[in-house]
Amino acid sequence: ENLRNVIIENHMDPMELPPIETGFSDTILGITWHGSAKLKNGHFWGLSTLARTGDTSFTVEGDKARLTAYIGLNGASAHYDASAEFMGISIGAGVTADISDIQIFLDAEMVLTGGSGLQLTDFRISHLGHISVDVSGLGPLDWILEILVDFVDTFLKDWIVSLVEGPLKDLIQGLLDEYVPDIPSRLL
Repeated sequence: ENLRNVIIENHMDPMELPPIETGFSDTILGITWHGSAKLKNGHFWGLSTLARTGDTSFTVEGDKARLTAYIGLNGASAHYDASAEFMGISIGAGVTADISDIQIFLDAEMVLTGGSGLQLTDFRISHLGHISVDVSGLGPLDWILEILVDFVDTFLKDWIVSLVEGPLKDLIQGLLDEYVPDIPSRLL
């Protein structure tokens, strides 16, 4: 529950997505025409659904304690406002992505004799589920649908990995530092 509150307090749900742009081209009557698609006003929802999703273990070996767990997100989604231009035709569209699930492996250790708390040693995506991308409103430019879907899918996969291995990892380490007490050496 602490993690959910911290995520919301830090404006990470929804979280803003950066504007992105891609180019494309098509050859018509021997002439190659170039166009572009721009995505802006992007948001990502679902980070506050983070919860334990699998086995958790806490073991003590020698002077070290180790915590491993699987955590994940279910029902995450993203949306962008899009605009596309090709041969003087400009359209406005919407791009929505639903991410079926994101599983994260967490591994943390604590040196029992050193007076330190749990430190993350591994925090990574162990499974990134299917990303379903829906583009609406392309009208006469509907032939760029596959280009946009592939572009958004690739971008979101990379962005989610960066989110998990950067800000989310830092947030969880901060909570471990704040809420997991050091074990006093006199108890060992």
